[in-house]
Amino acid sequence: MKELIFVYQAKSGWWNGMLDSIHKVTSPSTYPCHLCSVTYGLVGMNKEWKKFIYSLLIPVHFYHLDDLPEDFPKAEFPCAFFRTEDGIKLIITKDELISCKDVNDLIALVSEKLAAVSEGD
Repeated sequence: MKELIFVYQAKSGWWNGMLDSIHKVTSPSTYPCHLCSVTYGLVGMNKEWKKFIYSLLIPVHFYHLDDLPEDFPKAEFPCAFFRTEDGIKLIITKDELISCKDVNDLIALVSEKLAAVSEGD
C-alpha cells in the first residue's frame, strides 16, 4: 500500500490549534510550521489544498508532533514522507516546504515528488 504522509511542526488538539492560529496572525514570521501556514487559514484548510489532496489516487495522512508513530524516520519538521511496502521514505524536506511561497507552490512540489516516486516503481 502506498501512502503520502505530512507531519506538521505543531501539536494536536483544539487548544494547540487555537494558539497556533493566534501565533500565525500576530507573528507570522516566527510561526514554526510552514506547512500549516501555507495550507490553513484562520478557520480551516485552504480549499485549493483540500481539493488537491482529495484528488490524489493514494491515501494522504497528516500527523502532528505528538501523534507521530514512533517508527517514523528522524527528520526536521514539517516534512512529508512516502510509505510503500518497502518502508517509509522522506520525500519533502523542511527546507523544500519553506521554499513554497503559497499553496500553489506546495501543490506543484508535491506533484513533482509524487511523480518522481512513481517513476521509481
